[in-house]
Amino acid sequence: MTYHEQTFESTLKDVVNAKRLSASKMNKLTEIALRDMQNDTQMVSTLFRTHKTLSSAAKVNSLYVFDALARAARNQVNKHRLTPPSDPTQGNCATFMVKIEGILDSLWQDLLTTRDETLKEKSKKILDIWVKNNTFPSAVLERLSQQLENSAKGAYRILYLSAECSFRSCNPSHFAFSKCLL
Repeated sequence: MTYHEQTFESTLKDVVNAKRLSASKMNKLTEIALRDMQNDTQMVSTLFRTHKTLSSAAKVNSLYVFDALARAARNQVNKHRLTPPSDPTQGNCATFMVKIEGILDSLWQDLLTTRDETLKEKSKKILDIWVKNNTFPSAVLERLSQQLENSAKGAYRILYLSAECSFRSCNPSHFAFSKCLL
């Protein structure tokens, strides 16, 4: 692991594990990331690997990190009209965005499967920001929006079935399997 990768990872862990999000630490992390975009594959891997190990509370900070880095990279792509380089081993902000898009579905599923309603609310707010700023392609944002909607419907189904169970004395024989597929 290079010095830049170690610096990125340690700063990332400081940000996501902090009790309160620090603007100065977030700015420092963003600066480090923008300076080291040629190593975008390692950065995206570190971001996702770190995110998966966090508690629900820390995942809120992780979501904000994904947001800050994605918007900073998108800003650079737009400002400098960046495109992926011909050499696939060299990353830049454009390739970083493509790689972030590649893990967004997994990130979103991880965020939405938690039982933390605050995290789901924050996810909705971040999605609204991404839509407003065109951070990702509209097809990607639509897919994330659908996942968010499906998550809300799923929570409703679980509550509905739970309430129905309590009214029927929790006798499993009263349930038709098809109700689980509503």
